[in-house]
Amino acid sequence: MSLQIFSMFVGIGIASSLAFSAQAQSLADAPKFDLETQFYQELAKEAGQDVPTTKGMFEEVPDGLSTKEITPACDPRRFEDSIVGKKLSTAQYYNVARAYFAKCSGELTQKSWTGLLGLLKFSKFQYPFFSHPQVKEFMVKLPDGTRVPGVLALKQDTRPRPLVIVKCGVFCSASQSASMKSYLMHLFDQSPFNVLLLANQTGMDYIYYNKRVTLGGWSEGYEALEVGKWMMEKWEHKDRISSLHLMGISLGGNAAVMGAAFNDKYLLPSGRKVYNSVTAICPVISLRPTLDHLYGTQVVGRAFSKMTKEHFKEARNYVTDVPDLITDNHIPSSRKDMADYIGSLASTSLQRRGIASTTPAFFKSNNFWNWKEEVKTPLMVWASKDDSVVNNRINAEVMEHDDLYEKSANVGVLNLKYGNHCGFSSSYGAQASAAVLRTFVLTHSPEFVDSYNTKQEMPWTFGFKKLGSQYEHIGQSWHFYSNSNQVKVVFRLFNWNGGSDCADKGPWSGSGTCTSTREFWVPVSSLSKLGARVPRTDAEAQALTREFNTKVEFRIKGHPLNGTYSSDFYMTWRSHFE
Repeated sequence: MSLQIFSMFVGIGIASSLAFSAQAQSLADAPKFDLETQFYQELAKEAGQDVPTTKGMFEEVPDGLSTKEITPACDPRRFEDSIVGKKLSTAQYYNVARAYFAKCSGELTQKSWTGLLGLLKFSKFQYPFFSHPQVKEFMVKLPDGTRVPGVLALKQDTRPRPLVIVKCGVFCSASQSASMKSYLMHLFDQSPFNVLLLANQTGMDYIYYNKRVTLGGWSEGYEALEVGKWMMEKWEHKDRISSLHLMGISLGGNAAVMGAAFNDKYLLPSGRKVYNSVTAICPVISLRPTLDHLYGTQVVGRAFSKMTKEHFKEARNYVTDVPDLITDNHIPSSRKDMADYIGSLASTSLQRRGIASTTPAFFKSNNFWNWKEEVKTPLMVWASKDDSVVNNRINAEVMEHDDLYEKSANVGVLNLKYGNHCGFSSSYGAQASAAVLRTFVLTHSPEFVDSYNTKQEMPWTFGFKKLGSQYEHIGQSWHFYSNSNQVKVVFRLFNWNGGSDCADKGPWSGSGTCTSTREFWVPVSSLSKLGARVPRTDAEAQALTREFNTKVEFRIKGHPLNGTYSSDFYMTWRSHFE
């Protein structure tokens, strides 16, 4: 497609300057409906699987751990050790990641929620991140007046580190929605990165600020590229960026795959690419077929159609480009007409802004397969075969078996059995899910990874009575509390003689009947070397809990503590989470 047409679609000239500003400002006036979570819960209700919600189940504060005790061989830390500092190529990374999940998926998912219940659990994670002192609202203002609301999370340490920019999915605002919470946990609490989460163009706050209807990876992928350029060149804290990485979730994944293609073509003045890597999570790769399938399914289609209509009705309060087209008599009553309606709405919006467009042209632009040049930017597509929202067979699976990309040195598909619509942590646990994202970014952050990979050690000096040989360590966990100068450390122990069937079950069965715990309260001040601090809020306490459960491992000489009955051990950790 010509440069002229490209510029028209995004509404910004390619040659336009980057003289736009970003500012931390209050977004309190913008509507922030969490339609994403509402959609998942409506979906469960339609399917008759909302009992966990009605009974108050799944109201969980994630601790950053796996869903059960994991054998040392499948510990996500061993997966990270097999990658970080090994100087793997992008293609080698994909092979190692696929091999790990081929070996360990059965164990990781043994006590997990999958399918629709897994998605429901994903939607109920508790994380009030706006009360975290290091998480703030953020606004990017483009030169044509476009405003992109976001959420910015910055580490206390000002050293240069990777900045990950994330585009969320359909209806997603810069709010405490399901995907925003989950991926901020993985990328900020459980990783050594700074993070900027961006609202989707379909988010109500984005519509509120920009007064128009727009969607799809063609415009959103380029918008993400422009935001990345400014963050590297003009942001007041640009000296805190060592490298830049793009991720996109669901419809935001369409922005990610298109953004990877644009990343090869539209470089920085220095000749460098804007992004070192791109990750598309449960992505829409072809928009029109995805919408047709989505609205055409029975349970999901009914719920999504209902949410779409409610979304457009609310948008009437803010849209100025096509207000006449989102009245009740224009919104189709039949689900099968919804994809055509959305395409017509988006293309008419472009026309009224002086940009030539038709419905077929709009959908053609938002189909990744119409981009003929092979993507050279490292691009990981992470998807699940049980995705009930973005059909895997017509999206990720197509790329997985595409002649061009099946053996690509730069593009790879991690297509797992479970993880319904981006809810991988419900199925595989937070440790493994965070490890995938963290290690892919680190593999493509050569300027940072070596210092991160410098492990430090500290002996455990807080007491531990000797264990008998019938006991076996199977796990440890950290628990921080708001305004408390003490942190709780829990050791989980399996007793081979704990009952008649304990020997048959073994320590890794996930059964609680043969396990016991030992708890220790440790002064936060004694852990300052590890980056411990007294949490100022509940949200910061939750984040520190996940951080320590991710980065700190208990070991004996040459081995993990788990799988032994040792009473003499030490702590080891990687750097730069603080």
